[in-house]
Amino acid sequence: MKFAAFLAAVSTATLAAEDWPKFLGPHANATSDETGLLKSFPESGPKIIWKADLEGGFGGAAVSGDEVFLGDRVEKEKDMLICLDLKNGKEKWRYESPSEGEPSFPGSRSVPTVEDDAVYFLGTFGEVFRINRKTQKADWKIKLSDRYPDATAPHWGYAQCTLIVGDTIIVMPFGNDTGIAGWDKKTGKEIWKSDGIGNTHSSPVLMNFGGKEQVVLLTTGDHGGIHSYDPKTGDKLWSTKIYENRIPITIPIQIDENRIFASGGYDAGSKMISVKKSGDDYKVTELWTTKKGTQVHPPLLIDNHLYFLANENSNHKSSTRRKKGGLTCYTLDGEELWNTGDDPFMGRGASLYADGKLIIQDGENGILRLVTPSPSGFKLLAKANVFGTDPESRKDLKYWSPLALSDGKLILRGQDKMICLDLKD
Repeated sequence: MKFAAFLAAVSTATLAAEDWPKFLGPHANATSDETGLLKSFPESGPKIIWKADLEGGFGGAAVSGDEVFLGDRVEKEKDMLICLDLKNGKEKWRYESPSEGEPSFPGSRSVPTVEDDAVYFLGTFGEVFRINRKTQKADWKIKLSDRYPDATAPHWGYAQCTLIVGDTIIVMPFGNDTGIAGWDKKTGKEIWKSDGIGNTHSSPVLMNFGGKEQVVLLTTGDHGGIHSYDPKTGDKLWSTKIYENRIPITIPIQIDENRIFASGGYDAGSKMISVKKSGDDYKVTELWTTKKGTQVHPPLLIDNHLYFLANENSNHKSSTRRKKGGLTCYTLDGEELWNTGDDPFMGRGASLYADGKLIIQDGENGILRLVTPSPSGFKLLAKANVFGTDPESRKDLKYWSPLALSDGKLILRGQDKMICLDLKD
């Protein structure tokens, strides 16, 4: 299967074209086909359609039709799946499940995965849910440590997003003898599981090399690295330690039929990696590397260039190192063309690409920016302080949640609040 055809195939669903039904949207790469979006903001900023108060956390939104789904959490008490009305932000229903304890950086984590009949999400302590959209009750819920006694939560809890491939849901128990697993999405019955592969805060992603559909995952630990599995059988297709990260959060992205770009924080930098089918095996080699990486959110591939916030723990508090961070642009051959440094820095915020524009939420203070992606330099179209925070403060408010865009409505989370903006021109 040609790569472009594969992307079209994995992006096709029964949901409407403007939906944002899962982590990173309809194409699973933080891009949208929507057009007719604002090119600038009025002095008062874009129109705020609604606001919703939440518990503190990092869980982003998914959108299906006129419904918004998000995970939330009452600290040391319960996980929640909340359904809001896209038009006005009013709560339509919620599902709650008791959950004791709390990791550091308390709160919700992942983005739900939405299909016509069900919503799937993962709780902070490893309970996987399939919630029926009609009954608003659990068709099934399974705690990873109950099914896999060796399952061990990553350092900051389970933060991955579930991945649906056909009739299979991919989950990540993580233990000495258990890596990832494939379950029947309707029943929760195990179909396959892998051996131990360390753990991660990064989510599994669907790729295609040599015409073979595969689930790719970045992990850490003794068995860490990048691993690839057949989503139908769980057979390992290839594995490499060419890129490793001690705390993987960012997902690797597929560039084309033969390349992966892996990036992350914690001074692990980034690498471009070649993956080529060779008979029944795969040959995996390093093409180039850079010391810069993006700690939380994946790079965006636009017109054969990579754009990402080169911001992480080690440059977040250093005025000298901040000047080397910010939004950066790379060629696919590894040349850095420019970066914004500390003006603006934008922290570990999320971004997406739509209608020829980068839409970036500042991870430190929530400021929203529209940027024209260009190899020639940073081109700011507009910015607005949509959360009303202090833009001069250097305190990181941890506005790190993924964005969602549906029918011209942009949904942003700022820890204990969610807002929906009208970006239609």
